[in-house]
Amino acid sequence: MAGDAFTQIRNAVFRDVRLSAKAMGVFGNISTHRDGWGITPETISAQMRDGVDAVKAGLRELEKHGYLHRERERRPNGTLGASSYYITDQPELIEETPRSEPEGENPPQAEPP
Repeated sequence: MAGDAFTQIRNAVFRDVRLSAKAMGVFGNISTHRDGWGITPETISAQMRDGVDAVKAGLRELEKHGYLHRERERRPNGTLGASSYYITDQPELIEETPRSEPEGENPPQAEPP
C-alpha cells in the first residue's frame, strides 16, 4: 500500500523557524503511522536515537505551536487514562474551541466562603 511506503508532509512544518529539529523529527515519525496507531513517547523514542525526555520535549513543542493536540481519557472513577495525539501540518486551520470540564455532584460555588 502506498501509505506504507512514503509520507507526505507540507514543507511549512520543516520551514517553521519556531520548531527545533527534534520537534520536526518527532512530527515526521508520528506522520509515518496510520490513524489509530498506538504510539507513546517510549515507542517513538525506541524508533529514534533520542531518549524519552527528548521526545516528550518535542511533543510539548509541537503542541505549543499547534501541530499537535492531545486529549486525555478520563476513566469513570475519575483517574486519567491514555492520551490520544492528533497531528496536523496546517495548524493555522485548527480553530480552538473552548472545552468544558465535567462537573461533579457538587459544582463549585460562585463565591466560596
